[in-house]
Amino acid sequence: ARTVIKFELPEAGRVCLEVYNLSGQRVRTLVDEVKGPGRYSVAWDGRDDSGREVASGIYFYRLRAGEFSKVRKMVLVR
Repeated sequence: ARTVIKFELPEAGRVCLEVYNLSGQRVRTLVDEVKGPGRYSVAWDGRDDSGREVASGIYFYRLRAGEFSKVRKMVLVR
């Protein structure tokens, strides 16, 4: 299973993209670095930070960039 998360940055800044389970526990940090303006695609392979596959189900990702923050729901199906 693989999910691609796309986002666009109007200006350079620190970007943090994390995946959470329904309990609010962080499962994986996909991005935590400074990026320049532009369009980005980040793939999540359905694994946690330790490399273990997580169960099928509903997950959330949170994208933070400067003052901007958004949360979106996604479904992982194995």
